Amino acid sequence: MKHEERLAMLRKYFKASGKLYTVERERILEVIDTMDNQFTIVDLYKKCKKKGFVNAASTLYRCISVFVNAGVITRIKLCKGSKGNNVYEKNVASNDYLLCVGCNSMKHIELSSSALHAMQKKICKENGFEMLTYVNQIRGYCADCQKKIKG
Repeated sequence: MKHEERLAMLRKYFKASGKLYTVERERILEVIDTMDNQFTIVDLYKKCKKKGFVNAASTLYRCISVFVNAGVITRIKLCKGSKGNNVYEKNVASNDYLLCVGCNSMKHIELSSSALHAMQKKICKENGFEMLTYVNQIRGYCADCQKKIKG
């Protein structure tokens, strides 16, 4: 997804939700679009701070939920760790992940099932709903952790 598409999604969200649109949020989105696909809020803060777009980390913590709710990015809660153990990813066509509860590894996969996509479209159409994005997380054990378990 291009920056212009993400920006349009963000503006649409602000209009629909009645939230205040700010240039500061647009600048944070610009930084997100320069990041690797997966990033932490600490990574984002460092880049935004370096560019002079934010002064306090609290600004990002408030904005990050707005970006998630707008469908611009996806929050992936890793299996282990504290509340702040999130990874963020710029939204792509699909957000499908394998998350290992043993070693906390994460793998982005593509579930390219036409039946799954058709079902999503049908459900949305039946409910008068416009889908922005979806997230599918499969939690379990990776091959390395399975070997450790079997000993």
